[in-house]
Amino acid sequence: MLSRAPVLRLLAVPVLLVLGGCLSGPRELTYLNEADLAHYRDVATRIVDPNSDDDRAETARRAEMAAEPRRLSQPGQQEIWDLSLQETMKLGLKNSEIIRESGTFLSPSNRLLNNPEFAASVFNPAIQETNVQFGQRGVEAASADFDTTFSSSMTWGGSNSIQRINNLGLSAGDTLEEDTGRFRASLSKITGAGTQMSLSHNWDYTANNQPNQLFPSSFFGTAQSPTLGLQMRHPLLAGAGTEYTQIAGPRLGRFGGATSIVGVNQGVVISRINSDITLTDFEVAIRNLVKGIEDHYWDLHLAYRVYHTQKVALDSSEQTWRMVQGDPRRPAAEKAQARDNYFEIKGQTESARADLYSAESRLRRLIGLPVNDGRIIRPSDEPITAQFTPDWKSSLVDALTRRVELRRQKWSIKSLQLQLTAAESLTKPQLDVVLGYNVNGFGDDLLGQTNRPHRNAYRSLADGNFTGWEAGVQFNMPLGMRTAQAQVRNLELRLAKARKALDEQEVEISHELAAAFQALDRAWATAQIGFNRRKAATESVRAYQAEYENGRTSADLLLRAQVSLAQAEIAYFSSLVEYNKAISELQYRKGTSLQHNSVQLAEGPWNNQAAYRDALRRAEARSHASRSKLIHAEPEPFVEPFEQAVPTIEEPAPSN
Repeated sequence: MLSRAPVLRLLAVPVLLVLGGCLSGPRELTYLNEADLAHYRDVATRIVDPNSDDDRAETARRAEMAAEPRRLSQPGQQEIWDLSLQETMKLGLKNSEIIRESGTFLSPSNRLLNNPEFAASVFNPAIQETNVQFGQRGVEAASADFDTTFSSSMTWGGSNSIQRINNLGLSAGDTLEEDTGRFRASLSKITGAGTQMSLSHNWDYTANNQPNQLFPSSFFGTAQSPTLGLQMRHPLLAGAGTEYTQIAGPRLGRFGGATSIVGVNQGVVISRINSDITLTDFEVAIRNLVKGIEDHYWDLHLAYRVYHTQKVALDSSEQTWRMVQGDPRRPAAEKAQARDNYFEIKGQTESARADLYSAESRLRRLIGLPVNDGRIIRPSDEPITAQFTPDWKSSLVDALTRRVELRRQKWSIKSLQLQLTAAESLTKPQLDVVLGYNVNGFGDDLLGQTNRPHRNAYRSLADGNFTGWEAGVQFNMPLGMRTAQAQVRNLELRLAKARKALDEQEVEISHELAAAFQALDRAWATAQIGFNRRKAATESVRAYQAEYENGRTSADLLLRAQVSLAQAEIAYFSSLVEYNKAISELQYRKGTSLQHNSVQLAEGPWNNQAAYRDALRRAEARSHASRSKLIHAEPEPFVEPFEQAVPTIEEPAPSN
């Protein structure tokens, strides 16, 4: 009789655990009274606060430490902060881990608030590189198809059964007692050529009370599960070759057999192209950010100019009002008109100040600064006043070679071309060559030291007396190949559309460039007219001022001349800003915005020591399933958080 003591001891553990649970009384948490319900609400369903992360402390300071916004009723005290365009650009790029959009502020379509998952960020290229989702896999996930896989299992069992008839040396009514064991271990790998190889090591164990056996118990291998086996499967037609595998990924699955058609975009090459496309999307976001910062910078410059002009006009209207009021020869109507003109300009001045605060806030938002840190930004750069005359041919060449949208579309076309090549391979029948070789062992003991035959299972395995092999081919072909043909036709149509779209994109870009040329020419002409008008309005005010002081004209004409001068100055500064924004627009349409603003896109610093540390972290992550101090789940910080300086108190001053 076989011993049942080990089995009984193993079975006793779960039985005792179950009984222990039954005899220990009711669980602490029940839903029969208020106390337990409170526990359920307060403890059992508690969710960790996502804002408690220490890593967010410095980042959150920008919002939490923001002072009250400036407005007409409470302008507050602030320090003038003179910033050049380059400094503003540098600050905005530094604070743009999540890239803001200028056109969606206060809009229901603000992606940062409504759908932050799809907001552009510096993390996006790395997210794509590590993506494991089907159809969007990164290079790491695609390369993992070629990693060696190890699998292992071990099971034990036993059974008692009564013999109903004379069988296997036992009489009817006897009890068949049997213990079984099974051990499986294998290494499998898929090569770059699509070949699947596996090395397996298996042992089966049986012990029973049947008579007429060589041993009461034995370890052995079978034809289905050889003790030591080597198998190989290699595609010859559909999905064959390194090119297909690099594009579509291996056709053969890890567990043998031919996989169904599920797409041809899972290879390393397509994953690399997907990463390049993500980089172009990132470049588009940075380009748009740079363009928005420059536009907002000049808008703030204009706001200062308008406010200064209105302040000068307000002082002039006040002086004229006092002159009219102090002249007894002037009629009451002129005095009332002068007073009305003063308050009209005063209202315009207050409105200009409010516009200045709003423009400064919009620029602050775009470059990632708090609402108010005690400083008020004032542009220190002056707009360009020289005529800019670009060459059409060279600008068109720049646009057709530098526009990131065209580069992105070309990457998409390349991806479709490669996928079409892989899809055409699947229109062939699936023909795989299958090879196998195995060695079986047998023995009463795995590692017995006796020299008696068949006592040592591993010794019999080493002798190699019990071998087997197989060689053959497997053929599979759906009649009609409709799925494969449909996939080819689909990719042909998508490729034709992508190529036509590229042609139309080039035409569209040429029209955009033409519009930028026209806008630049118009802005320059408007700025010239505005300059001459401003000069004429200045001379007009001087003339009317002299005429009024000599008593040869009315105050009404002087007031009109002063208003006209203010309007002319505002129009001139507006045209000058529009001219500079037209230059920026031309650089944008040429695809040279980043180069024009000295912005370069590059991977972050990764010196030799950092490279070694990163490689070590990857090795640790691949080798261990437990926590390691070398494994980091969170990304490393990209930039330093914005440090808030202690402001000094100073009255705001308009730009000259």
